[in-house]
Amino acid sequence: MEKLTKIEWSDSLSIGNKSVDEDHKELIHIYNDLVDLILFEKDNSEFARVLSRMTDYSLKHFRKEESYMQRFGYPHIDSHKASHREYIYNVAMYNFDLLGTTPPDPKKIAQFLRKWWTSHIQKTDMDYEKYHKEVNSKTIYKHM
Repeated sequence: MEKLTKIEWSDSLSIGNKSVDEDHKELIHIYNDLVDLILFEKDNSEFARVLSRMTDYSLKHFRKEESYMQRFGYPHIDSHKASHREYIYNVAMYNFDLLGTTPPDPKKIAQFLRKWWTSHIQKTDMDYEKYHKEVNSKTIYKHM
């Protein structure tokens, strides 16, 4: 199992959209809270509570992001929405299992979250913002 580390915000995580970036910063902050709980060996119920907070914030962020993509007609919105649904399902199952008789290792959950969020931001979200900027630049040139 790879070493558990916090995520530090950097330009490589910025998609260039202030509102979305602020949401991502908050999600990373919550992820870092989860890492702290693991490092300080807090119990699973506290971890589950913070993971629920992350899920709640993720749902709010996903709704905002999907509405944004719809406004500019992002052609890959359906697959983007599907990745959001899959994420929510996976995290909900982790959360459910945490309170069961054989809970998963919180480190495994944190590693999933780290990999998912960094990949999602740096690839999937960057793709829609790149498309948005291309559409806007074409619109600007049409009106010149």
